[in-house]
Order: sequence, then structure tokens, then C-alpha cells
Amino acid sequence: MRDIKTYLSVAPVLSTLWFGALAGLLIEINRLFPDALS
Repeated sequence: MRDIKTYLSVAPVLSTLWFGALAGLLIEINRLFPDALS
């Protein structure tokens, strides 16, 4: 039971960091190559 609570406390932090890094990476790619996404 304690492992489940540990996972539930760690998962949102990891997913937030992952989506933050992914968004930052997309922004940097869009800044370096403005025509790539259009």
C-alpha cells in the first residue's frame, strides 16, 4: 500500500516535468526552425 502512495505522489511530478520539457523542446524547435510546423 505504501508503494502505491509513493507512486501516486511521484507520478504527477514526473509527468509535469516531462510535459514541461516537451513543451520547452517544441518551443525551441519552433524558434530555431519557424517554418517546420506550418
